[in-house]
Amino acid sequence: MNEQLWTTFKTVAEIGAISKAARHLNLSQSAVSQQIQQLEHHYECQLFTRTGHGVALTESGEVVYRYVTTLLQTLAESRRTLIALRTERPAPLRIGASMTIAEYVLPQVLPRFCTTESLPRISVIMANSRTTFDNVLHQDLDFGLVEAALTDPRLVVRPFLEDRPMAVTASHHPWRTRTEVSVEEFLAEPIILREAGSGTRMAIEEALQQIGLGVHNLKIELVLGTTQAIKSMVLANVGIAVLSPLAILPHETGLFHQVRVVGLNLRRHFSIVHPRDFTSRLGQRFIHQLFALDWVATPRPPAREILARPSASPAE
Repeated sequence: MNEQLWTTFKTVAEIGAISKAARHLNLSQSAVSQQIQQLEHHYECQLFTRTGHGVALTESGEVVYRYVTTLLQTLAESRRTLIALRTERPAPLRIGASMTIAEYVLPQVLPRFCTTESLPRISVIMANSRTTFDNVLHQDLDFGLVEAALTDPRLVVRPFLEDRPMAVTASHHPWRTRTEVSVEEFLAEPIILREAGSGTRMAIEEALQQIGLGVHNLKIELVLGTTQAIKSMVLANVGIAVLSPLAILPHETGLFHQVRVVGLNLRRHFSIVHPRDFTSRLGQRFIHQLFALDWVATPRPPAREILARPSASPAE
């Protein structure tokens, strides 16, 4: 089979008349009829039935039409991709990022990347870790950056940064002179959480599970969808929160106080997630730059002591 046959079939199906399809394709009516007959001979079934106004797809024709539409779209996409490669204008890079990474990690990466690339076309989609992971799995994104420990055999997961979330209070909170508190003290405080599916929320859930507790043991005051909203509520004395040290920017160090919860293992990794057949050259260069950054040396005073590159080399 060749592409012309599929194109002719699709055109006849959409126009509903062989004569009009022939004019549209700049072919003779007999040539179009012969191509339809060739397809019917190949599939050993009738693809069209005659009507008072032209032709219509049979049930078998409807099935073929669905597959032919997908096939022609794939062929067109392959041509666009190859043209982009030849002209050194890669297809747009679709990156998914969890909220904390999008707000506090990507601003350290994207400016450097954009200065080293020639007109990179990048789209960043912000969502929680679970949604980002699922979007990569369903190929709605080229790759994702997530905070949660998620796995699937169809995807490669590569940690690039170790993060150690801490309890965060306003600077005038009674804990302001302390560097650590007990789990019991932590559980007694009203807390503001991210929504289910967020990497930070999942880190808290996993840490509590390790000591035989759950989210139901927390005094949950609010559940909010962004780190910035949580920080605003902490400053308004609504409750404490658990946040990545990256979320406390240098100019905010006087507003917040970070405390370690003794006995609660909140350590986690930020990871890159991509399909096993990931081939985007632009995406691979982005990932290379992400791993090349000296995160420990990044000038973020509150984070410097508690952030470190994972000791093991990136692995699937």
